[in-house]
This record gives sequence, C-alpha cells and structure tokens, in this order.
Amino acid sequence: MSQSDDLLTIMQLITQADQLAGQKDAAGYVALFAEDGAIEGTQGTATGHEALKQMVQDVWQKEGRTLHLTNSVLVQNLTATTATATSVLLIIDRDSLQTVSVAQITHTLALIDGHWLFTKRSIA
Repeated sequence: MSQSDDLLTIMQLITQADQLAGQKDAAGYVALFAEDGAIEGTQGTATGHEALKQMVQDVWQKEGRTLHLTNSVLVQNLTATTATATSVLLIIDRDSLQTVSVAQITHTLALIDGHWLFTKRSIA
C-alpha cells in the first residue's frame, strides 16, 4: 500500500467507526479494533473485544437515537505500520436534531495482518 492509500484507509476507518456507533452496531464497531484494543475517556475505559462491546452497548443505550458525525480528521505520525490521528465527533439526537455532545478523539492505529485497526481511541 502507498502512503496515500494508507491515509485514505485510516480516514475511512475513523468515519466507519462513527457510523457504526450511530447505527449501534457493537459487533461491527469492535471488529475495527485490535484484539487488545482499548477505549478510554469520558464514558470509562475498556480493553479487549468483550469489554469494548459491553462498554459501547451500555453507552449507546443511554444515548438513544443518535447520529455520529465525523469531522476534522487529521492523520499524523504515519509510518509503514503505525499511525496516530485526531478527529472531532459531533453526536446529534436524531429526533430533536439537538447536539448531544462534541468530543475530540485521538486514535492510535496499527497495521495488523494487512489491515489498519485501532489499538486505542481516547475520547475527551
């Protein structure tokens, strides 16, 4: 893969994660993480697929019907096998169209078995 292919793939991965969160697809969302991947931030911390799945299901249930919008993706520190990126996540209530939250996310990624995966998403 070229560097431009990697950049596009990473940007799509970040957007896909937020779309899956809006769809409340925990299995699809967790599949974007390395086996020992983690989330840390305002809603708690979880590591590993089972813990991640439970955490996001709990968080999303409290959220209700929301739309997760990915903004301002910036990929940084890209190497052949690792990358960091930042994005802004805007969460909108689908019924009232009111803003539920805005978060700055830092993504740590690794190329594992030919696929870019999250090793950590830090949500602030």
